[in-house]
Amino acid sequence: MRRFLTAIALSLLLAVPAHAAAQALSRSSTGKPDLAAIDARMQSLVARHRLEGASLWVSHNGRDVLTAHYGGYADTTRLPIASASKWVSALVLARLVERGTLRWTSTVGEWWPTAPADRHGITLAQLFAHTSGLPGDESGCIANALTTLQACAAQILAGPMAAAPGTTFAYGGLSMQVAGAMAERATGLSWDALFARELAAPLGLVATDYALGSTAPGLVSVPNPRIGGGVRSTLGDYRRLMAMWQADGLIVDGPNAGQRYLAPDTLRAMQRDHAAGLVRTDVPPSVDRYPGWGYGFGFWILPTARAGLPVIESSPGAFGFQGWVDGTAGVAGVFMVRDSNLRLAPEVQALQAEIARLLEPPRSTQGRLDLVEGAQRLRRVDHRRSRTHVDRQ
Repeated sequence: MRRFLTAIALSLLLAVPAHAAAQALSRSSTGKPDLAAIDARMQSLVARHRLEGASLWVSHNGRDVLTAHYGGYADTTRLPIASASKWVSALVLARLVERGTLRWTSTVGEWWPTAPADRHGITLAQLFAHTSGLPGDESGCIANALTTLQACAAQILAGPMAAAPGTTFAYGGLSMQVAGAMAERATGLSWDALFARELAAPLGLVATDYALGSTAPGLVSVPNPRIGGGVRSTLGDYRRLMAMWQADGLIVDGPNAGQRYLAPDTLRAMQRDHAAGLVRTDVPPSVDRYPGWGYGFGFWILPTARAGLPVIESSPGAFGFQGWVDGTAGVAGVFMVRDSNLRLAPEVQALQAEIARLLEPPRSTQGRLDLVEGAQRLRRVDHRRSRTHVDRQ
């Protein structure tokens, strides 16, 4: 794999950049890192693959260092993000866990007593870590826009099991559909309403919804949102998720900047490798190239290409869109495109490695804590928003 990635990196560096429009690139004359090589790499990628466009956002140690659009993309470009939706939905559930409305140990039987008995012990954690024993695929009702989330979950639970709960990792969207329906039952609210309350409002998201495939403007509600793959979003919205994650649960910008979104203990529970020690099936090829991969709640835990260093947390979608956080390099990023992840994954991995190389690592292992302290100072000096927590009602 290392020789394969090295060959890709060399071919990219030798490629001739195509015409593109880039915005807000950091240059050495500003005292910031010079990312001209990343700009050239992105232009080359768009030209060689004949993409309609692409966008890239990069943050280093909590400071934006690059926001760029190529081809026909712009700030207003909104695309379906496929499985990058899983991280989005996991954050909604995490907030409900913090409220005490649900627990990661909440079971299907508690909220779905009519489900078959052998499904009763499946937990919320297993549903969102692909270890529930439900089949690891995307078939059936999850793509049916004419049904409801509740009806779809009931159909999934009435279907076959692929394994005993907690014994197998099988990547797919069926289990996450059931988790979303559990959240609706626990709160009495629709998934769209929960998303608006628990994520969109606190983080200031203005162009993100679950209307996969829709081109309608504004925020569109759907009766059967695809929990694990139905989101459409923009670079500007998704970067707020990645910036919050990089800041260890603090909101970095927007109307609630400096407020805490999730507690550190909640993040640690999400970041644990929930696939460890299990039989593994239905693993995407772009991930299976990483020996030693793991899975949190809604995102992959991938060893970096830099041997001996910690992991990248990433949630790539089938169309190539992905957000990632590289804790070793102090980097958070969003790569926005609509193409094929299978085709672009090696190039995106090389892009991530190049960004990490160009941006010096944090001066100490306290890089993330330094960012948290900075956000806390922002919270203390902002007297207009003196509340300690985001109003979650």
